[in-house]
Amino acid sequence: MDTKFMLEMAQFANFEPGKKITILGAGIAGLVAARELERMGHEVDIMEASPRIGGRVWTHRFSNEPDAPYAELGAMRIPSSHQHTLHYVKEMGLNDKLCKFMTVFEEENAFMNMEGNLFRMKDAANFFSTRYPEIFTSNYSQQTKLFAAWLKTIVNTISPGSLRDSLDQDLRSHLMDELERLDLTPYFNTNGETIDLQKFVQENPGFRARCSKALDTFLGDIVTETSHDLLQVKGGTQLLIDRLVESISAPIKCNQPVVAIKVRSNYTEIDYLENGQKQTRRCDYVLCTIPFSVMRKMELEGFDQRKIDSINNTVYCPATKVAFHTKENFWSQQGIKGGASFSGAGVRQTYYPSVKFNPERGSVMLASYTIGDDADRLGNMSEQQRHSYVKEVVSNVHPELQQSGMILQTASIAWGNYEWSAGGCTVHWDEENYTASYLEAARPQNTLFFAGEHCSKYPAWLQGSIESALEAIYDIVSHRSASIPTTTYSNNVQTIQKRAQVAVAA
Repeated sequence: MDTKFMLEMAQFANFEPGKKITILGAGIAGLVAARELERMGHEVDIMEASPRIGGRVWTHRFSNEPDAPYAELGAMRIPSSHQHTLHYVKEMGLNDKLCKFMTVFEEENAFMNMEGNLFRMKDAANFFSTRYPEIFTSNYSQQTKLFAAWLKTIVNTISPGSLRDSLDQDLRSHLMDELERLDLTPYFNTNGETIDLQKFVQENPGFRARCSKALDTFLGDIVTETSHDLLQVKGGTQLLIDRLVESISAPIKCNQPVVAIKVRSNYTEIDYLENGQKQTRRCDYVLCTIPFSVMRKMELEGFDQRKIDSINNTVYCPATKVAFHTKENFWSQQGIKGGASFSGAGVRQTYYPSVKFNPERGSVMLASYTIGDDADRLGNMSEQQRHSYVKEVVSNVHPELQQSGMILQTASIAWGNYEWSAGGCTVHWDEENYTASYLEAARPQNTLFFAGEHCSKYPAWLQGSIESALEAIYDIVSHRSASIPTTTYSNNVQTIQKRAQVAVAA
């Protein structure tokens, strides 16, 4: 369903006005929920554990000047198919700020560093036979070998170590045979040296079905990440957060970490810290957007065992980002206008801005973006060690970073170690039934409801956080309290269900 229809359905379900809802977490899920619940006539307040608003949207600005260069330490791109996210970009008056996000493999002048061999993306195919001897010494056709080499390169650039190993195993055991029997010609560009993985995956579902479960799921993520249709908010994704905050009147109280959630028959009790002192609140309704990685450290009462298992077993993938504020965008002199290089050696992806900054303020490169085991290694370093290590590795690609005064400032975040997220995002790579997993994560406990990317079919994306918030809004406003006559409740629910069925059919 589209955003407008979901909100209309929730509004129609609002046959018990004036509910009081406490929202835990001031990320995008909590802010969207607050905005829409207020517009429906409900009373809302927001409790945030950290000192800042935005959750895993975090635009770091390298000065207070309005035209200061910035780096996205959190969410940085929006797939053009993510209509819920784009709906709120439009609602918040930011449509004129939308522009293309140039992603990895889009800039042919970007670099790849493979075990000390440095070359341009456009020249990668010339080095594959040396880089992947196990592929090129096989008896398969040249086209199959080249396609397999590109697939391996793409996965190596983006994925954590466990999935890189998974692809190696699958290629050795059966995927090379699968590629050999397919006509791969339509998926190579005109020079026959680069591939369109997105088109291939979309048109060959049988290939993904032959992959390991983890690799199959991750290929879906890769197709999205390497899409040529990604967008960004010029000026920073934080602008969306700021506009949402301006659009609501609900009080947002930071520095109020929740330490206990106790579900009762018709209310929810919250224990939290304020100025170091434990306080208790009795809430009619609670919408919890706190990541389960943080919730599992709390005292939880009144939850059924299935819910406890969901909280304890939801898997979070670490992510670490390191950004350099540079004196100039020296990479533009090398023909690089955006996209990303593969710097290797635990640093993985290095992104260049595809928006222009005031040259008098310098520029920014996202020197390292890692997930999984690579992110853990960087995250476990001190900030100084992390920044020094990334500078050393990326200097193998861009020696300009070693020039005196080239790096003006640094900024980084290790989401896996960040107290208020304890992870970059949820992942479902190893789950047999991830649909059941996120539905269970979203399932309420009496008057305690849940939202966030972990409660959606779009983990790691703003889209997932927003969609789960809209679904939670519907559940909250249509929830029957003891004061609503059963017949009235049943009639309303039946009407809502009929309208939903018509919309889905359409």
